[in-house]
Amino acid sequence: MKPNRPNVSGHGLVGNNNLPSQREGWMTFAWSTKNSSNKITPKDMSRKRKSTSFSAAQKSPWDSGSGTQEERLQMSSQEGFERFTPFTMTEGCVLTGDLVKDDEMRESHRYETAPCVTLFKSLLGLCSSEEAAARACVHICVKQMNQNLNSERLPSNASSEVVERAFYATEAFVQVLLHGKGLLRKLLGNSETPGTGVGNSHTPNGPMQVHEIVINEAELPNELSELLIQVVEWLSRAELLQSLLGSGITASLNDVLSKSAAEKLCDKLIEGERYNMAVYCCTKCKIDAFPVWRAWAHAFVQMEHYAQARVKLKQALKLYEGDPVPIVRDIIATMEGSPPVDIASVRSLYNHMAKNANSIMDDSLSADAYLNVLYMPSSFTKSDRSRRPSEESLDSFASFSAQSGGEEGLKSNLDRSRYDECIFYLQEYARQDLLPFMFKHCHYADACLLFFPPKSIPPPISTVQKSDSSQKSDNLATDYGTIDDLCDLCVAYGAMPVLERIIATREIASTAQDPTISQHTAACLARVCAYCETHKHFNHLYRFQVLRKDYIAAGLCCIQLFHNSPNQEQALRHLERAKTNIDEGFYARQQGGDIAKASLKVTRGKSPSERFSEEELLKFGNRLAMQIEVVRCFSDAEGPPWKHSLFGNPNDADTIRRRLDVVEALTERNFDLAFRIIYDFALPAVQIYAAVAASLAERKKSNQLTELFKNIKATITDDDLDQVIGAAIMVFANKHKERPDRLIEMLSSSHRKVLSCVACGRLKTAFQFASRSGSIADVQYVSDQAKRMGVMSVVDMCKQWLSKQK
Repeated sequence: MKPNRPNVSGHGLVGNNNLPSQREGWMTFAWSTKNSSNKITPKDMSRKRKSTSFSAAQKSPWDSGSGTQEERLQMSSQEGFERFTPFTMTEGCVLTGDLVKDDEMRESHRYETAPCVTLFKSLLGLCSSEEAAARACVHICVKQMNQNLNSERLPSNASSEVVERAFYATEAFVQVLLHGKGLLRKLLGNSETPGTGVGNSHTPNGPMQVHEIVINEAELPNELSELLIQVVEWLSRAELLQSLLGSGITASLNDVLSKSAAEKLCDKLIEGERYNMAVYCCTKCKIDAFPVWRAWAHAFVQMEHYAQARVKLKQALKLYEGDPVPIVRDIIATMEGSPPVDIASVRSLYNHMAKNANSIMDDSLSADAYLNVLYMPSSFTKSDRSRRPSEESLDSFASFSAQSGGEEGLKSNLDRSRYDECIFYLQEYARQDLLPFMFKHCHYADACLLFFPPKSIPPPISTVQKSDSSQKSDNLATDYGTIDDLCDLCVAYGAMPVLERIIATREIASTAQDPTISQHTAACLARVCAYCETHKHFNHLYRFQVLRKDYIAAGLCCIQLFHNSPNQEQALRHLERAKTNIDEGFYARQQGGDIAKASLKVTRGKSPSERFSEEELLKFGNRLAMQIEVVRCFSDAEGPPWKHSLFGNPNDADTIRRRLDVVEALTERNFDLAFRIIYDFALPAVQIYAAVAASLAERKKSNQLTELFKNIKATITDDDLDQVIGAAIMVFANKHKERPDRLIEMLSSSHRKVLSCVACGRLKTAFQFASRSGSIADVQYVSDQAKRMGVMSVVDMCKQWLSKQK
């Protein structure tokens, strides 16, 4: 007896309780009678029988594994050995149906080593019919499996000896069920001979194919068909348990009887990283293997076995009916979340710890001992694969930073191999996530090239995504997103200069290539400009308008940037650019090559180039020149540059007020510039000069007042000049209580002189100016003012003069 063949049960496979009833047991094991013992039929000759009585020398070879016995039997028949001669059963060896006698009979036929499949098959051959043999085979095997492979016999903490015995038992069960399956197929008319069929079809890297039994219920017996289906089901369970136990995994029949139990077993296998067996379990138990393939793919990703991970994930997605995007996102998160497993370093560390741990007497390592074990010698070889980027990656980032002006931000935490693997998954399964992923890991140029390939046009959005999207159709949209999506990410990551460089390079290259590429570039440029204008990214808008050669629009954009400038320096820079672009647009208009006349136009109404004629452009350029001078006349301490802007809607009250304030301030500092602005913008000159004169009078700037009057004397009429001088006189008279005689003498109108003298309290002088001019109304006005102020002498003079005039 071999020591590695343990007893599974105290009884052999044939026992009193293994038959459905005493009657069935009698019919199943009905041994041959005396009268028929000497008759050997051809059917009996075809069976492989074994004598039940052997010597010790004969018994020893049969104690080995059941498969080996069957192979020996086949070999002996092939080599020409004589077959065992059938013998006649005595009356004492027949089961009578008596429980006591039958138990004694079975006890006398008890074997030290069990199971013995060859013996069991030989005993089945003694049945009255093959149908009875098949039924007994199935019933006995199912009964024994339930008794010997349940969770009580095989707990999760079973010893290795128990697991080994269970493994050999499952091996026997598999062969017995295969034998029963062959008998049933033969009875059902299948050409397959008994004892042959599908065995353990486990393969290392893929699901196992279980032969399904297709039965025509109209032609074949229902009972045998159902029995055959039952055999296939139990055979699958036995094969699964055989593989699990043979792989060192403790599992019982209870773990595979139901789908819920099988799913728990599968989860346990996944947790233990026994993915191959988990797939086999799913196949045998007919449960969803998707979680296994998915976990297997994640494991290979962590081990940096990317080719195998692709195969496993592809297999997982074949079984997954939902959207693959969340699955792929999990894979990407796995790659992003942690560096790949460094297998070589782990093994070296383990070997080093195991070597040093042997020298420590205390089983429970102290802190010092633990640190001593963890100490790594200087000769320890580190893996070449680490989380740090390779030299190639560092060089690529450095060159990219130089090309993009250093706007790539933080570098990616993915090395090149992991990054490329993520790109593969996103390109294959989740293209809508590719663009944000590239920006997240600082590959801005690669992201822009998705929309602007150098020598081709990107493919349009797929039909599936079109049907899923509720947005309007966009002929520039791709599977990676829209132009607006690209601009959003470029703005968020500060990569607009990269996009500008990519488009400029493509535009230069496409000039000599396919014109459709140029048209696509122009359309995308228009879309980028519309995006920047909508979101008020005027700095980016200006650069793309220049790239588009829309100089007039670029000039207008610079004016907006001037309004947003925080200081004089930036304001002047934007105004000078605006002047340059407006002049460039004017020259282009004269030559007839302006982009405004091209086929691609801004979607909202006319483009800026179309709204201006050549005369208007020339006038606009002159106004820009004046605005530059205006800004130079003011300092940052006097307010932000937009407060000195001359641009705006001429009908807007704020614009008019701002222009008046600017010109009033300039009249004191630069009269020539103020004069040009007044007449270019058609501003009320007298109102402005009067306000300036009043302001100077309030500050008692007599010299500047004189200079002002000298400058404006030749530009306005005498009556308007008197109005300006009168505004200054009123300030001196009312606020300072002074008599500006010099200013009054400068007035050309006698009426205004009278009014000014009355305002200053010089009633006699006012009477003199009024009487000289011969104006009765002025004399009457002086008389009334004198009466109001109680100056009766002046009143009498006025009355006398008025009486003479009558």
